[in-house]
Amino acid sequence: MPAPDPGPDLPGALHSLPAAYYALDGDRVLRRLNAEAERLAGRPRAHLLGRRWGDVFPLAAGSQVDAVLLEVARTGRPAGAELLHPAPLAVWCSLRAWPDGEGTSVLLLPAAARRAPEEAAGRAALQVQLLAGVGAHLSGTLDAETAVARLSGVLVPVLGDWCLVTLVDDQGELRDVGHQHVDPDRQELLRAYAETRMSSLRARGGASYAAQAVRSGRPVVLPEPAVDAISAVLGPGPARDHARALDPGSAMLLPLRARGRTVGLVTLARGRGRRGFDPEDVATASGVAERAALALDNARLYGQQQRIAEGLQRDLLTPPAQSPRWQTAVRYLPAAQATQVGGDWYDAFHQPDGSTMLVIGDVIGHDTRAAAAMGQLRNLLRGIAFAAPDGPAGLLSRLDAAMAGLGVGTLATALVARLDPRPDGVLLRFSSAGHPGPVLLRPGRGAVLLDEGDEEPDLLLGIDPATARHGRDLLLRAGDTVLLHTDGLVERRDQGLDVGTARLLDAVSRHAGLGLEELCDALLRELLPPRPEDDVALVAVRVGATG
Repeated sequence: MPAPDPGPDLPGALHSLPAAYYALDGDRVLRRLNAEAERLAGRPRAHLLGRRWGDVFPLAAGSQVDAVLLEVARTGRPAGAELLHPAPLAVWCSLRAWPDGEGTSVLLLPAAARRAPEEAAGRAALQVQLLAGVGAHLSGTLDAETAVARLSGVLVPVLGDWCLVTLVDDQGELRDVGHQHVDPDRQELLRAYAETRMSSLRARGGASYAAQAVRSGRPVVLPEPAVDAISAVLGPGPARDHARALDPGSAMLLPLRARGRTVGLVTLARGRGRRGFDPEDVATASGVAERAALALDNARLYGQQQRIAEGLQRDLLTPPAQSPRWQTAVRYLPAAQATQVGGDWYDAFHQPDGSTMLVIGDVIGHDTRAAAAMGQLRNLLRGIAFAAPDGPAGLLSRLDAAMAGLGVGTLATALVARLDPRPDGVLLRFSSAGHPGPVLLRPGRGAVLLDEGDEEPDLLLGIDPATARHGRDLLLRAGDTVLLHTDGLVERRDQGLDVGTARLLDAVSRHAGLGLEELCDALLRELLPPRPEDDVALVAVRVGATG
């Protein structure tokens, strides 16, 4: 809705009254306010008129303020209460509200001197609220940068008018990753300042309040007015211009320290006209910073583990062995979430007798242990296949026995296939240990799922090394395509295995005319969500002309 006209100037008595006066329309949009109300809100009149009361004081929702305003609207009579002014002030006031013909007038009379114990309790409640907010906002992700960027939305507007959140890397370099301004119209200005200030500070040799806070590990409260203190450590240029336009009256910097190191930095600022940061503000913000630092460092450490595990996985997934008789394509796509690093793998290697083994497998679990177990199983199977050439069922039995004998305590599904060149085509022999069957696509026909005939599915690896294992043989001819995949391609929380398999067969049939590499890309693009929940491994083989 358009901002209302502020109307004629307030009477001199109201304008100079040492109490905050607000006039609201029927929708609780600010129509008028006096100088004290402008000071308490911490923003100029132009940024307040036309805004709803709840946007100016978001923590008033559901409070006694709401109750008083509702009573006036319902009864048409004056009402009042003694209450704690909504954050960020957290001071006790006497509130009086009355209908004025155009809406509701509100008067706030500070009573801090009479309510020191209640004000202290209010500050304690505010600290608990902030700490709870940090836990709720930061515990929802294990990505360090996402976690720390959310912090600015917790602190503004409760503790400051604007906030910058900074990461400190292992080399001590600072990088701004989050920013929030209480005034949406100034968000772009704050973003521009965040993008330019670090390069300006580096050009000045790093002699800044940020460097001081990182080096000492203690909060730094800037001299007032903060805009002059900040401008003094910035070189001439856009960063200094943006700082002056933001015009902070007070500011403080809080290091985010966890496990003996500074992992980040928070810059909090308040506009001119608002009181500066006192020791109680610093203590409250420091408690929030301590909680945030631990969440950030946990995310950083988990990210390191995830990168190591994923790197190990990719290093083990070597390029597949090729053959003049067929083309082989492989794909591996990790899960989008760091918490979902898993044990999917593929392999394709030659045996001494001239055949080629294809392997696809999935270790049960989604953590670094699953990734490590995947490496063990892959290497065990390779060694067994090279030392004692055997069919797919025999190799899975030998692998199961080796897992039991060597104490590899994990469960896994796997499908092993063997390709033997023949004069009339390529013989495919395969056996599955609880793994989805291969998909076969023949020229001019739709895709079908291959299984082991009428036999019950064989057990997973790691359950019973004495279990009997079965296989199936199939002669592949020129143009035939076989696809091996892990269940991440067809199964997820909102889609069962049967539905996913049907979608896979349909997609393979529709894209039958594509080259093998293009077919793999099309399947991943069409069947997977933008952020896959599980790892996906894929091996595709297309038989060429016999000769």
